[in-house]
Amino acid sequence: MGLENVVSDILKSAQDEVSAITAERDSEVSKIIEEAKRRGERITGEMVASAEAEAGRISKQELSGANLEVRRMILNMRKEILDETYRQALKRIRELDSASLLRSLINAQSGDATRVYSSQQDRPTVEQLCTDRSINYAGDIDCIGGILLETDDGTVRLDYTFDTIMDEVSERSMKRVSQILFEQT
Repeated sequence: MGLENVVSDILKSAQDEVSAITAERDSEVSKIIEEAKRRGERITGEMVASAEAEAGRISKQELSGANLEVRRMILNMRKEILDETYRQALKRIRELDSASLLRSLINAQSGDATRVYSSQQDRPTVEQLCTDRSINYAGDIDCIGGILLETDDGTVRLDYTFDTIMDEVSERSMKRVSQILFEQT
């Protein structure tokens, strides 16, 4: 029986060693699995955070682009309204009886002007006023009304055409007109 005891002791010792190795292996496998889970959760968290940040950036970019497009559309619409307002003002000026205004412009000139130009529409009135003041009617110019006074040598020109006056008034009052039309303060 001695041999059987030795074999039994060797088998028992081998089984104990196998159990110890298996336990150590299971412990190592558990550690590796836990580490892999932690790493996976960390990587997943980083990827989610990165995706959320990218989605937020894209959202802000799209919103900013949409806001810019809306502002551009509003400005274009306002410009169209201002242009239409300007055209309507010119139309009303063309329709005015401007005889008294033309008389005032010619009477107010300093006396150096010897020639006067006007629109074809105002020609009869201006020619009559020129005859009364001994100024030469020099011809028609392309304008909606008013006069252009000039010295003999052409060095001094006083532009009192309604077009020029309207442009100057429009430029000076554009901000105020815009405030009135679009209720801005």
